[in-house]
Parts: sequence; structure tokens; C-alpha cells
Amino acid sequence: MAFAFPASAAAIDASVALQPQARLEARGAAVTVPMRVMCANGASGSLWVQVTQNVRGELAVGDRYAPSVPCSGRFHKVDVTVVSRTKAFRPGVAFTSATLNVFLAPDGSGVAEENREMTIVR
Repeated sequence: MAFAFPASAAAIDASVALQPQARLEARGAAVTVPMRVMCANGASGSLWVQVTQNVRGELAVGDRYAPSVPCSGRFHKVDVTVVSRTKAFRPGVAFTSATLNVFLAPDGSGVAEENREMTIVR
């Protein structure tokens, strides 16, 4: 008896680097998170960013999906504005996660993630 397994997708280069500071927007309703992304030339990339901050014992949480990022094989600066779903963000430390998903036809894919503390500034 023989079994056939599908060929695995080829891994392609992808990278995301969160910057150390995010900017407070609209009196804390949102923060703009700067980062640098890189994905293979000709690929399509999408980005998911989440920000979580302890604000006086309660969590301010927001996330944002960016359906398209530039893919040229070089690093590009990307700013993602994350709106809080709970409390207002404030200046101070927050935990931030970013995930870059990349697809290059016919069967190449890649994922890059970074998690870090950021400082939210006015």
C-alpha cells in the first residue's frame, strides 16, 4: 500500500521589526505603531498588530489587520494605527505583537513575528 503526501510549501524570507516607541493618538483612543517589514520581491504580505497596556489595573487592548504591505526584498517603514477596543491607551509601557504573513505563488510562504515592550509617547 502506498501513500501520497502533498509537497510542503517552500519557505520564503520575511521579517518584521517593531520600533521602540509608539505614538499616542486622539487622547489615547489609538496608538500608531512604527515598524520595518521585509518580504520577498513579488510576494504578497499581510500584517497583524496587537497592543496591550495595563492602565491602572485594567487592560487597554487593540489590534489591527493590514491586508497589504510592500514586498520588494528590501525593508520598508510601515506605520499601523491600532484603535483600543477597551480603555484608552496612555503614555508608558505597552506590550506589542506583530505577525507578518507572506505568500509567493505558486507555493511559497513565510511568517515572521516579533513581540516586545514599547513605550507609548505623546
